[in-house]
Amino acid sequence: MIVVPSIDISNGVAVKRVKGVKGTELVLGNPLEVGNKLFEAGYEYIHIVDLDAAEGSGDNESIVKKLCKMGFKWIQVGGGIRNADKASRLISYGASAVVISTIFFTNRNEFEKILSVVGGDKVIIALDYDNDYSVRIGGWSRKAVKIYDALNDVSNYNVKGVLFTYVEYEGSEKGIDRNVKIFASIVKGIKEYAGGISSINDLYELKSFGIDYAVVGMALYNRRLWGVKSV
Repeated sequence: MIVVPSIDISNGVAVKRVKGVKGTELVLGNPLEVGNKLFEAGYEYIHIVDLDAAEGSGDNESIVKKLCKMGFKWIQVGGGIRNADKASRLISYGASAVVISTIFFTNRNEFEKILSVVGGDKVIIALDYDNDYSVRIGGWSRKAVKIYDALNDVSNYNVKGVLFTYVEYEGSEKGIDRNVKIFASIVKGIKEYAGGISSINDLYELKSFGIDYAVVGMALYNRRLWGVKSV
């Protein structure tokens, strides 16, 4: 299983939030410097999130473009990708895949247009879920459907895979949501998980669940898992 560092960007700065809430940030600084440190440390995979685009309050696309040019083997980009034009631009910058959430639930026609333009092999569907297993959209500001309904819908499409994020534990280092084992068993393609990862034992457990990529943020930057690239 591959460890994928997360670079979350807000107002041009790399941050890590607890449960996505503004004001809880661990401020990391210049996203390009963070990217360089990860690259120099030997990480080959990264997960970039444009928090402002996800919340509809702006965008950090110029920074994302520069991160995509750094030479990482795999770059997945999410946050506010709600039309085919933006998805296509990000792929043209060098992104390996775009991570789609809100548009999948709010405008299926546009989602299908994204698939036709960039190809399903470059699309990951993000299922960000809370403690009652509702999928959160719009920068986690509102609920969409229950996760099993979402998984049923996802199964109708040939995409690269699914990223599960347990919102309740995101940025908390409280450990993983073990129910992801059940969800992952339903998914075709690659399976990714984020939310609460705090230790090497969490990583081994996720691997046993069939998770392919563990997206790690707070535990990495707090040095608990710095240097761990795979298990």
